[in-house]
Amino acid sequence: MTRPDRPSRALVRMAVTGIYLVRGIPLEVQRAARVRATTEGTTLRRVLGRALRDYAAGTWTPRPDDLHV
Repeated sequence: MTRPDRPSRALVRMAVTGIYLVRGIPLEVQRAARVRATTEGTTLRRVLGRALRDYAAGTWTPRPDDLHV
């Protein structure tokens, strides 16, 4: 059971170091995304937040050939 003031642990889990680990996504993909975000002066949190916002707004829909793990 989740409470409205807490994110679901099934969606994302935060390690002690503050690094987001998304369950079911290969670590290599997560590391590459984190490196790119850092290189571009942003954070993985912002990248994930934007992706979730775009999906929720209906402005992005995953294609069948998108990463499927």
